[in-house]
This record gives sequence, structure tokens and C-alpha cells, in this order.
Amino acid sequence: MNMIVLMTAAGAPLAMLGLSTPVAPERNCIFTIHPQITSAVFESKERKIVFPDRPTEYPCRYARTKSGADVAFTNQNGWRFKVRIGRGDEGSWKASLADDAVGGRAFSPFGDSK
Repeated sequence: MNMIVLMTAAGAPLAMLGLSTPVAPERNCIFTIHPQITSAVFESKERKIVFPDRPTEYPCRYARTKSGADVAFTNQNGWRFKVRIGRGDEGSWKASLADDAVGGRAFSPFGDSK
């Protein structure tokens, strides 16, 4: 899996999470703005968490599981991201910091090659 699309809880496109290759437990990942992002989503809390300052590459943990794949990392502002993609290439994401959390839907448009 090399790319995951993150959407808001309402299903609006937000970001693309690119993951480095080759597949390994420790990978690097970076967010890019989804080309179909709307102005409302661009002003949302989710966007401010996903894109807090400038594009930054994060070390991330990538693990295949019986039900799909999990990706986890912390951004430069301390938000802890967890992304879960199921075998059907769809899943969810969540970012949390202390008692605050946001999340939404996620999918891998190119699947997870074995």
C-alpha cells in the first residue's frame, strides 16, 4: 500500500497520505492536499490538524493485519494518527491529542499488493 485517501466523517475528500516503499514496518509518510478538496473542507478543523504548518515527512509504523493494514504516526504538533484499512481497501482514520479527536473515512485506491 503506497497511498491512502483520507476523507472527513461526512465523506468529503481531504488528503492523500503517501507511504514510502519498500514495504517495511517502519516507513515514511507525508500528506498532500487532495485535488478535490472544497473550500469548506479547507477551512475545517480536520484540515488544520492534517496540514498544521508545512508538508512534513513523518516516520510511521505500517503493519499488515489479518483484517487489512494499520498505519500509525505522530505529526509535528503532537496529533497521534491511526489509519486502518480493511481487506476491501476501505477503513477509517483518527487523530487524537489529549481529550480531543477527529476522524473520518479512509481508503486505499490501489489496494495492498501482496
